[in-house]
Amino acid sequence: MEVSHAVLLDSINEIKILSNVRLINRVSIGSVDSKDNLHVQFSLSGDVRGAITCYLCLDKHELTSTDKNVIFPMFVEAMNILVGKQISQDQKFKTSMVKLSPPKLSMIPREIYSALKSGIQRYQLELDQHSFTIITEYSIEALS
Repeated sequence: MEVSHAVLLDSINEIKILSNVRLINRVSIGSVDSKDNLHVQFSLSGDVRGAITCYLCLDKHELTSTDKNVIFPMFVEAMNILVGKQISQDQKFKTSMVKLSPPKLSMIPREIYSALKSGIQRYQLELDQHSFTIITEYSIEALS
C-alpha cells in the first residue's frame, strides 16, 4: 500500500459532554501560544496511519488539586468523544478500516504555537467555572 495523501478530519461545531460541559469549535479565532499544557495522543492504524494530539492549554490558569481531579479526566473523555465522532462521521473514512488506540495522557508540557502548524483545530472546553483552550493537531495519512 502507498500513502496517497494527508487527511484532515472534518470539524465538529459543538459537543455536549455533560449538562454543564461543552466543547465548542473556535476555528476562526486567532493563534494560540501554549507553554503550559498537558496532552493526550491517539494513534491510528489500519487503512490510515498517523496520530492525533490534543492539548489542554493551562497557561494563566490557577488550578487546585480538586480542580485537576475533575478537569483532567474530563479533558481525556472529551477528546476521546471528539476524535471518535470525527473519525466515524468523516466521509473519507466511511469505507476504511480505522483502528484508534486508547488515549495516552502526558503531563509533560510541549510548547505549541498553532499558527506555525498545519492540521490544527481549536476548541474551547467550557465547564461551570473554567474555560480552556483545546488545540487538536492531526497528522494522518490515508493509504491507497
